[in-house]
Amino acid sequence: MKKIISTLFLFGISLSAGMLSAQQLSQAKMRAINSDNIAAFKKQFAPGDYNKCFTIGQEAYTPLGFSSLYGSKTLVKFLLDNKANINKKCKDKTPLELAEIGKSEDTAKLLIEHGAVKN
Repeated sequence: MKKIISTLFLFGISLSAGMLSAQQLSQAKMRAINSDNIAAFKKQFAPGDYNKCFTIGQEAYTPLGFSSLYGSKTLVKFLLDNKANINKKCKDKTPLELAEIGKSEDTAKLLIEHGAVKN
């Protein structure tokens, strides 16, 4: 009986940890990133969120990755200045790869200048 309870407890903890590792990116958070406005961004994201992976459907992005995908240069600069992990992968994509997917050449160049590496 103790083994069953222990197994269920460990299973519950691992399930909870998996659910907490990636949060849903709400419409308000997406609008804050797309606005390219630092004040709007700061209302939606705490500094501890800058390196978290947020999900949208089957995809996941850090705020820097999502900003890079949409070419939000003001936010990209802000996040780089605030120590966002420039090479953080979510679903095997870095912010640089997302900038290239979004055809944001200026953003990709900025990321490379700040130390982003191509994989």
